[in-house]
Amino acid sequence: MLRPGETTYWVHAPHCHAVPVLRTTERTRLELHSDPKAESLRKLGRLSPLFRGIWNEGQARPTFQFLGTSEDVPPKSIIQPLASPPKWNKKLLSLVEAATRAPSATLVCGPKSAGKSTFSRLLTNRLLTSAGGAKGVIILDLDPGQPEYAPPGTLSLVHVSTPNLGAPFTHPSLDDGAYRVLRCHSLASVNPASAADLHFECAMDLYDLYRRMHRHCPLIVNTPGWVLSLGLELLVQVIVNIRPEVVYMSEEGPMETVDALTDAARDGFTALPSQPAEFASRTAAHFRDMQTISYFHSAPDGLRLSWTPSALSSARPLVIHYIRSGIRGILRYDYQLQADLLSEAINGAILAVVEVESPEALRGLPDPRPTPEGIPFIPNPNDVALDPRHSRTIGLVLVRGVDAGRKTMQVLTPMPLQSIARARAHGHDIVLVHGKFDAPTWAYTEHLHERDLGEAIAELEVTDEDTSEDSSEETDLSVDVEEAVPWVEVLKGNQKRPVGSRVWRVRRDLGRATD
Repeated sequence: MLRPGETTYWVHAPHCHAVPVLRTTERTRLELHSDPKAESLRKLGRLSPLFRGIWNEGQARPTFQFLGTSEDVPPKSIIQPLASPPKWNKKLLSLVEAATRAPSATLVCGPKSAGKSTFSRLLTNRLLTSAGGAKGVIILDLDPGQPEYAPPGTLSLVHVSTPNLGAPFTHPSLDDGAYRVLRCHSLASVNPASAADLHFECAMDLYDLYRRMHRHCPLIVNTPGWVLSLGLELLVQVIVNIRPEVVYMSEEGPMETVDALTDAARDGFTALPSQPAEFASRTAAHFRDMQTISYFHSAPDGLRLSWTPSALSSARPLVIHYIRSGIRGILRYDYQLQADLLSEAINGAILAVVEVESPEALRGLPDPRPTPEGIPFIPNPNDVALDPRHSRTIGLVLVRGVDAGRKTMQVLTPMPLQSIARARAHGHDIVLVHGKFDAPTWAYTEHLHERDLGEAIAELEVTDEDTSEDSSEETDLSVDVEEAVPWVEVLKGNQKRPVGSRVWRVRRDLGRATD
């Protein structure tokens, strides 16, 4: 509930997400302003088709359009209004009332595409805007595949002081003033199943920080849609250690999951009806790409986040002298590479920048050894992860290239240099973690889309949303490439495609008599 005042609430409502609905209880004068930061966000459509067709298009139009009801939706637009079922509203009211009496903890869990993020967002906003409500809400985000306030592949503890009125890709920065990331850890993977033990360790470290420094604020725990087998065991462990009120976003089981969560939560368990999206113009992989693109193009500017809508290939890289103590080394999670393959493996990949706060974070890992290019490589044959109690992620980088002659590495990152300077000032080492982040294929083609603005907007197939690993197809590039582009091959028409890949058409004249 937004109350009259001098505060301006900025809303980002793209068509690919449910659009917030404004309702008033009495005659109200509502002032609407165009967001000065919206233009730079919209211009990301120049670089990726994923950001096209989700706003009011055209420079001459305002950044918003007034819709009295859902019947006022423009032609050829698929817009789903944000709705909260009666059972949701009843539970939200009880949670807010409980939080006004004493700080509370609420864990929201459930299957994929059940409405967990929507419910968590509604609860956050009601806690912040209710009469006598909290001045801040702490979000413990444990979903590396679909995080709300940080880039994919990370877990974070976030202090939220402003109602969340935007899609996740509108606030992906670790340095946003309105959504302050207190501490962040990287799994180097968007799938918690690839590092279940590390996932739990990170969750407990973040919760310990909340308990020590921010327990006066209500806590909301956002979880991945992994509710079976090992994922269920992980959920039960988190519930037993945090003792939150558990909200399960499904009334249809599975019963094994419901029984286990009920036992773990004791009397604090509630099952609510799920609310999957009626229309989905983007898959989970698309949304992850959009959030990662937004992160790498973000430009923190005071309390508001803005974006740099130009291809990363034109951005000035940060040069790391890796033999001059620029970094302690590169650590590989999961599958281990041979040292002579490291340079090729990290080139064009995303790495996590981890500040090592204590030598204990290394858990006995050996000293770095140089690769043939001189890159310090930390051997990790037993797949040991950095201890989250003594380390933290301060950002992500995209490796643009390795110059073996000059012993330097060029990286692209929106991370402010002050973050690295602070770590070095405290005598902390920097380790770059290479794992199973999604390949940033979008970065390899941005300049092609930017150069070819006249091409038709690529259509995105409407599919059901997933929240974990999926193999969505890449958007076709129909552009002319005059020069060789690393990692990119442009195919035209049915070039290099088998005959069976063409669209099959039904023959309706079979069996028809011929003269």
